[in-house]
Amino acid sequence: MSGLSHDIAAMVANHAAGDEDGFYAVARDVAHRELTEGRRNAASEIREAIEAARDEAVELQTVDDDDLGVDVDSDLAEFIQVSRPDSTFDELTISFELIERVRHLLDEHEHAALLRDFGFTPAHRLLMEGPAGTGKTATAEVVASEMGLPLVTVYLDNLLNVYSAEEDVPSLREVFDRLARRRAVYLFDVFDTIGDDTSSGMIRRVFKAFLLFVDVLGKGSIAIAATNRRGVLDRSMFRHFDTVLNFSLPTPNEAMRIVRSELGDRAPEAVMNEVDIYEQYFEGLSQAELTIAAQSAAKAVVMRKESIVTQDDLIYALTNRGAFLLDDE
Repeated sequence: MSGLSHDIAAMVANHAAGDEDGFYAVARDVAHRELTEGRRNAASEIREAIEAARDEAVELQTVDDDDLGVDVDSDLAEFIQVSRPDSTFDELTISFELIERVRHLLDEHEHAALLRDFGFTPAHRLLMEGPAGTGKTATAEVVASEMGLPLVTVYLDNLLNVYSAEEDVPSLREVFDRLARRRAVYLFDVFDTIGDDTSSGMIRRVFKAFLLFVDVLGKGSIAIAATNRRGVLDRSMFRHFDTVLNFSLPTPNEAMRIVRSELGDRAPEAVMNEVDIYEQYFEGLSQAELTIAAQSAAKAVVMRKESIVTQDDLIYALTNRGAFLLDDE
């Protein structure tokens, strides 16, 4: 059998077996051979046909508002939420370094076809770890928005309340399987629920179900696991992620930038050593807490029918927010 005949037979066999990856792998081999033998136009046409077919297939798998492969109006609504964010990078309050790493992730997906031609796969298994309020969910929203995909948030703590017995694990796998067929950004919140190294055997089986979900995830989708408690994760779990993004409380300079950005035209006039003035009041406050404090100061000014937040306004709001956190502890 000639090389071309062999390839055609292999493609037919893969198609009949429903092996999409095998089908396209053979097609890419044919395109590569055409290129090496000098038939550039033929190689280009084959590659364009492959990408067009993949794009069409992915588009058909994109989550619809009312079609997640599961009935979100049923009891599954307790732990699955679908949204369509329109967030932008300008809205993020995370560090510039983290923003660059997220942009790099998106670049990989933008060049997915090129990477696949060279045997690479875009990073699609992310672990986001850091204190509450440091921007993990907001970052997931930007990823979904930039990719033009829905964000499917899976609340693992609620999920384990529903599927709490050993005999429920197969049903949980079925839910994951149905979700994985749809193209979306999946955010698994409170991931430490299944990451504790002292967890039961049942929890371990839930983690394996999660890994199977990630393995069968459709091309173009991303799975993000988010945790506030990295310390409780079994270290062996980290190898299952392509990328780990470490979120932290903002530095004093970052905190000042967040507050000024939130206040906008109402921000107080900048002064020398401004960061030094507020640094002690920034301590322990997350990006989300700083935003709340800035909004509180702005509301006080509006109610006084004034236009500019004073230094005292801001210190008062930051102090109150810090005291609230201490009381919460």
